[in-house]
Amino acid sequence: MLPPRSYRPELHGIRGLALLLVVLFHLFGNGRISGGIDVFLAITGFLFTQSLLRRAVEGHGRVPLRQHFGRVGQRLVPPVLITLVAVAVATVAWLPSTRWLQVARELAASALYVENWELIASQLDYDAAGPSSSPLQHIWSLSVQGQFHLLWPFVVMAAVALALRLRVSPVRSLAVVTGGVTAVSFAFSVWFTGHHQEVAYYHTGARLWELTLGGLVALALPHLRLPAWLRTVFAWAGLALIVCCGLVLEASQFPGVASLWPVGGLVLLLAAGSEPLRFGPHRLLVAKPLTFVADISYALYLWHWPVLVFYLAVRERAAVGYRGALVVLAVSVALAWVTTRLVDGTIDVRLTRLAGHRRFVVVTSTLVAAGVASGSSAAWLHVNQERAIAASIQRSSEQPGAAVLIGDDVSRAADRAVDSADVVPLLAAVAKDLPEVYGWGCIQDLADSPEFDEVLVCDDPEGRDGPRVVMAGGSHVQQWWPAMAAVAESANWELIVVDKDGCQLTADRDDSRGARVNSSCYRWNESAFDVIVDLDPDAVFSLGSTTRGGQERTPEGFVDLWHQLADEEIPVVAIRDTVRLPERVPDCLARVGYDPVTCGVARSDVLLDSYPPAGDMPPNVTFVDMTDLVCEPEHCPAIIGNVIVYRDGSHVTATYMKTLAPFFEQRLRVETPWLFGRG
Repeated sequence: MLPPRSYRPELHGIRGLALLLVVLFHLFGNGRISGGIDVFLAITGFLFTQSLLRRAVEGHGRVPLRQHFGRVGQRLVPPVLITLVAVAVATVAWLPSTRWLQVARELAASALYVENWELIASQLDYDAAGPSSSPLQHIWSLSVQGQFHLLWPFVVMAAVALALRLRVSPVRSLAVVTGGVTAVSFAFSVWFTGHHQEVAYYHTGARLWELTLGGLVALALPHLRLPAWLRTVFAWAGLALIVCCGLVLEASQFPGVASLWPVGGLVLLLAAGSEPLRFGPHRLLVAKPLTFVADISYALYLWHWPVLVFYLAVRERAAVGYRGALVVLAVSVALAWVTTRLVDGTIDVRLTRLAGHRRFVVVTSTLVAAGVASGSSAAWLHVNQERAIAASIQRSSEQPGAAVLIGDDVSRAADRAVDSADVVPLLAAVAKDLPEVYGWGCIQDLADSPEFDEVLVCDDPEGRDGPRVVMAGGSHVQQWWPAMAAVAESANWELIVVDKDGCQLTADRDDSRGARVNSSCYRWNESAFDVIVDLDPDAVFSLGSTTRGGQERTPEGFVDLWHQLADEEIPVVAIRDTVRLPERVPDCLARVGYDPVTCGVARSDVLLDSYPPAGDMPPNVTFVDMTDLVCEPEHCPAIIGNVIVYRDGSHVTATYMKTLAPFFEQRLRVETPWLFGRG
């Protein structure tokens, strides 16, 4: 039995409710997830599978693809393109140039419906919106939907064609295939969410089951017969699950098992059937206020997130507040209404007339070409950014960097006028001014999952046979690599890196002390200690303090590990941590101009009055403090000697570290003479 061909007005209301919940939680939920996207995806699978199966059976195993993609394109593409154009204009007008490249890549990805993969590649977190959030981050769900629209017709055609050949029921054949896909995708989603939730959230494979489960319900529903009282219970229970999902579950639990809560709510509502129930929620779901929202829900979803992000950027706020949220909601509703009317009244009509004709092919090709052109532009920008990095790090006497902090007769950095033409690296390139070691592929990922517990070793590419120095302790240790590499070349050290991003070298698993990021870091540390001991280094270079959390301290886990290394007779060179700033320096410089003071931070806001840390320290530790070459006595500027000091909100640029290298070597020769043959 084929699914009935019928319009379900309450389903339109449910879809509107789901997307309205998404918008409200983004504006008022303080980072909580509503579950509305899960409902939206499942509804898409329900309706799409119904439609495709009927067309495939009527076409004896074939779906008229040109007509299919034409209908999908005319309904979904125009509002997206309108939004993308507006985001592009607003980005140039209101966002700092340091963010243009990433937005350009996301414009291309959104136009080609691969934004979820772009977000995975750029490792963005889907959290409460802030001034640094991507204005296109929300397009990930539409990309998953678009990929399903592209894939599923071929699956349905194959299942129906096989059924016709074997003379079995097309519904049963498709149900078996759909059930198999659902089971595999759900199992993968549960596993992947437990191991790498940040990626699973956007991953098509981890979300596919939500769409196919909706399709499975569409196939099973004609065979379901329930009494009215049970349908009433299902309807209200399903609605309650959808509405309260975001109040109960946390964002970090999605997708995985947690997504069964909102998707299960939809399944119960669908099982309740389309026939109005005497005591059911049908009247509520078809009421005019909700149907109005449902009519503009797609455009409202498209508009609300970029309006929120640009509002925060223009107002220079980290959170929207209730008044601001109401403003964003009002503007988003107005834009959504205009967009919906525009598309329904003009573009949609014209595309309908063109569908099935050659001119429609021209229109579709133009849209695809626009996406390809956007992608090519983003790729060109990326290549030229890499060239800009190479060109901008070529220093001269106009960019002395740390040298201006040496000697009483040299003006302090913050007192000097800064001409942006003389500053390196280029602002558009500074975020990529990383230590060379990050390009070697031997720094372990920060992800909290067992496959990222393995200890990788970056061997010295020069193969030197002098004193062996191991660098370990996270990105705030590896930021010193350019200076350490220069010293290693001068002193013939064998410089080895044993590191995991975001993971400080510690013996402590207590997160409250600021010693680790996740449990994978602790497991990595347990293995890394044995690896370091086996390397038998002449010194371990690591952090002697940390500014993680905003205020300098020396966690007990650091000291415990130093004692363990002392038992192995391994010396430790403990470098003082650098400051963390309230705003990403490139964004600040783009926003306020090349002002080293405004974009810097007072030393006393982050650092303690003295270093080394107080307390009984093991004798194998040598404390090294280079703060006087990264900060002034009272302030840590964003620019020193015409060199940008920080590539983000806490990491020192490779370019600045290179200017610091000669003075770093002088300090080390005094503090660690045994590494220079004078021990």
